[in-house]
Amino acid sequence: MKTVCIVNPAAGRQDPREAVLPAFVSYWQAQGEPFEIVATEHPGQAEELMRRLVREEGPVRVFAAGGDGTFREAAAGAAGQNGVPLGLIPCGSGDDLVRSLGGRELFLSPACQFRAVPRQLDLIGTEFGPAAGMCAIGLDAAVAYHMVQFKRLPLVSGPMAYKLALVKCFFSPMGVEMRAAIDGEETLSGRFIFALAGNGQYYGGGFRGAPRAVPDDGLLDFVLIRTPGRARMLRMLGAYKRGEHLDHPAFRPYLTFRRGKRMEISAGQELIATFDGECVKTDRVSFTVLPRALPFLQPQGDL
Repeated sequence: MKTVCIVNPAAGRQDPREAVLPAFVSYWQAQGEPFEIVATEHPGQAEELMRRLVREEGPVRVFAAGGDGTFREAAAGAAGQNGVPLGLIPCGSGDDLVRSLGGRELFLSPACQFRAVPRQLDLIGTEFGPAAGMCAIGLDAAVAYHMVQFKRLPLVSGPMAYKLALVKCFFSPMGVEMRAAIDGEETLSGRFIFALAGNGQYYGGGFRGAPRAVPDDGLLDFVLIRTPGRARMLRMLGAYKRGEHLDHPAFRPYLTFRRGKRMEISAGQELIATFDGECVKTDRVSFTVLPRALPFLQPQGDL
């Protein structure tokens, strides 16, 4: 079967065609199968290339080589299609999606990826396109927005950029009035620092915001946190990063956790929303599970 790799040359700190993909090319050649690399040249092109491959190619499987944003674009082109599975070779600065699917080392193993088998994953549907791992609105989205700016600085890694952005947002006005409706049955309102919908567990370079999320169970994990004081929030940050917040006593007065299929959010002002790291400004958004929407290549084997 032909393998096509859609690569984002700007992902990570070094072009994946030089840093990561040579090992995959060598392995595929040793197995006597072709491995074609197609590089993107502008944002959104991974989706265009994926749609073309779904439409025009014969037996083929596709890998997206880049960060979570590159995979999100390719997944948008593969969503709802039949017969062309999409895999992920993590080359970004955060690579959060693979943390919920076996870990980065598994996905960087050519042998394990060569033996990958199809697995139907859920996606998160939004007005701005689908996402694979995590969507959020409020503080976390603002952090993601500023994280992109910090990542452009020399010697700043993805996790470091997230921490710098968090500090910047920490000293900005905290919380916003939101109204959240979950599955049309429960409505929450008040001043929240953020609300998220998790299909995967991680975001922001290793923050485990939705620690119980399962990417193929037909449900999303919704986490909303009301606004605590700055000093209290700072003390809570470590537990949040480790994914301990759902049962942590310090979070009980502020946290709401639900599992469901749809959350609609409206706010009294324009906010930043993020979808696997892609940011937009809006005052309302919805997050809806798209069950089994993505044919995904799950690596197999021992490291």
